[in-house]
Amino acid sequence: MRSLRILTYALSLVVPFTGCRSYYPNAAHPGAYSTNTGLEYGSNGNYTPYDNYKGFQDSKLIRRGSIKQVDTLQLSKQEKKAQTTAQWAAMGQILGDTALAGITGSPPGAVYIHSLQLYADEVEVTNLHWQEFLFYIQRDSSVLYYHRQLPDTTVIRLRQADYYYAKDAVGDKIDEIAPVTSYQYHPEYLFYPVVGVSYEQAVEYCKWRSAVVTAFYNSNPKNEQKLKFTFRLPTEQEWETIAAAGLDKYKFPYGGATGATAKYKVNPKAAAYIARKISSPKPVAQVRQDLEQTEVHDLYFNLKRPLPYFLQFSTPAYVYSGFTQGYGLFHMIGNVAEMVAEKGVAKGGSWEDGLESSRITDRQLYTLPSEKVGFRCVCDIERLEE
Repeated sequence: MRSLRILTYALSLVVPFTGCRSYYPNAAHPGAYSTNTGLEYGSNGNYTPYDNYKGFQDSKLIRRGSIKQVDTLQLSKQEKKAQTTAQWAAMGQILGDTALAGITGSPPGAVYIHSLQLYADEVEVTNLHWQEFLFYIQRDSSVLYYHRQLPDTTVIRLRQADYYYAKDAVGDKIDEIAPVTSYQYHPEYLFYPVVGVSYEQAVEYCKWRSAVVTAFYNSNPKNEQKLKFTFRLPTEQEWETIAAAGLDKYKFPYGGATGATAKYKVNPKAAAYIARKISSPKPVAQVRQDLEQTEVHDLYFNLKRPLPYFLQFSTPAYVYSGFTQGYGLFHMIGNVAEMVAEKGVAKGGSWEDGLESSRITDRQLYTLPSEKVGFRCVCDIERLEE
C-alpha cells in the first residue's frame, strides 16, 4: 500500500491536498490498529480511542477535484529536468529498496529512507499517540513517572464553542459531565500533532515505543526473525536530509514544493465544524455561503500566512492534511516545528512561523513546552541474537 501511494506521487510529482487518497485515519474513523505501535485498539484491555465521536472527518475538509497547482518558482527547462530527475531518484530508492539488508520487518507508521538506512514517521506524533502512551504507562509505571509525562494543556486554549461533551447512547448531552476543554484530549483533535511536551518527554515516548513495538513484533510466531526497533529523535542533519528528499536543500529550501502554491475550495459541509473553530465567530449559514463562493489561493505548507477567516484556526492542522513531500511524509515543513536530537533545536517551522524562517536549514529554538513544537520519530532496526 505504501509503495503504491509513493508511486502515485512519483508519477504526478506533486500530491494534491488531503482528500485524494481513499482513506486516512481521523477522529471519527481512527481505524482498528495504532499507526505508531501496531497494537489493536480495544482488544485484551488495550487502549481504545473515543468510540462515540461522530464529528466531521478532517480528511474531507478540502473539496475533491477543486485543487489546482500554481508553480510560481518559474524554473528553466533544465532546472525542472534536474528537479524531476532528483525526485525520481528519491522515489526509486524507496520503491527499489524498502527494507534494510537481511531484515524482513518494518516499523508501523514509518517510511524507509534509503540514504540514511533508517525509517521515518509518515506523520508527526499525534494527540492520539500520546494518549495511547499515557494509557499504558498509567497502568504499568509509577504514579510519579505517569505524571511527569502529562503534556502542558495550557499552551493551546480552545474556544468554548469547541468544547466537547460526552453523549449517551441516544445522543443527548450529559450535563453532569464536564466538557473536554483541552486540545490534547479533545476527541476532534486525535489526529493533530501533540504539543506542550518537553524534550525529555519526547525521549521517554521514543523509549516506550521502542519497547512496545519490539515486544509486539517478536511475540508474533509468524515473524521468524527477532528484531529490535529503536525509535528516537532524528539528528538535525538526518532531519534535513529527510526533508530535502533527494533535492538540493539550498536550491529548494522547502523541498519539492518550493515555489508552488495551490488553489482549492473548502467543503461547504464543513461549515458547522469550521464555525466552532475559527478565531472570529460567524453564523454557520454565512460560513457555508462563503465556502461555496470562495476559491482559496494558499501555500502548500501550514505556516503563518494570510488566510480567509474560515481557515483561521487556533491550533495546528490535521496531520494527514496538505501534501506529501518526496519521501511520502506529511508536514516536514510547517504544522509544528519538530524536535531533533540536539536539545533545544526544532526544525521545519510551525503554524505560527512565517515562510521566511521555515526553510529546511533554519532552526526554531525552544526551552519549554510550546504550542509550536512537536516531534516525529525515526527508527533503527537490528537483528537480535537467536
